[in-house]
Amino acid sequence: MNHPEKMAVAQCTRCGKPVCDECYNPETGRCRIRCGEMTAPGSAGAPPHKNVVMNVIVSILAILGGLLVLLLAICGTILFSN
Repeated sequence: MNHPEKMAVAQCTRCGKPVCDECYNPETGRCRIRCGEMTAPGSAGAPPHKNVVMNVIVSILAILGGLLVLLLAICGTILFSN
């Protein structure tokens, strides 16, 4: 991407661009110049584990909401079928 005369050794896991040995950061799997700067320590945003916990909570609430709607539909059908 930055050094077209050099052979690419990897592909950035964030932007997908091919990177040479000089630009590749094996610790992050990203290119040093573009994507390495985007995730500097102290940057804004929630840590990944908080996102996972929030996704699990939202999924559980969505399932419970769906079950409640299903229960109300079944009860309504039973009550109004007579």
